[in-house]
Amino acid sequence: MEFLGFLAILIVAGILLFKPALEKLAFSIFVGAWLVEIAMFAAHTSTLLPNMNL
Repeated sequence: MEFLGFLAILIVAGILLFKPALEKLAFSIFVGAWLVEIAMFAAHTSTLLPNMNL
């Protein structure tokens, strides 16, 4: 799953480099990837959901 987050950030960088007019789309992809990474971290370190391997 971390690879998908890194891939999303790479897509964001590509959008910003080649199509700067789509800045809002790039930002929404970035925020989405960031939220997924936070959710995975919270699920991994949470005591509510123990022993989860993501």
